[in-house]
Amino acid sequence: MEFINILPLILIGSIYFIPSFIASKKNKYNKTLIYFINIFLGWSLFGWLAALYLALKKGQRDHFSEHNKGLRM
Repeated sequence: MEFINILPLILIGSIYFIPSFIASKKNKYNKTLIYFINIFLGWSLFGWLAALYLALKKGQRDHFSEHNKGLRM
């Protein structure tokens, strides 16, 4: 019964941090900025959308990091 009460919080938390998850998965060069925007401004729709935009935006530095993925050790 207690799990049913916690389930909405887990669901809301998962949705809230989608931009951070995307930035981490894509290994964005500015993922720290995205984390901070998501944590501190994500409560507003504008802040959440800004973090999501930055996480999904393809940048020149991201292309460079994708090109050199095989060179990392």
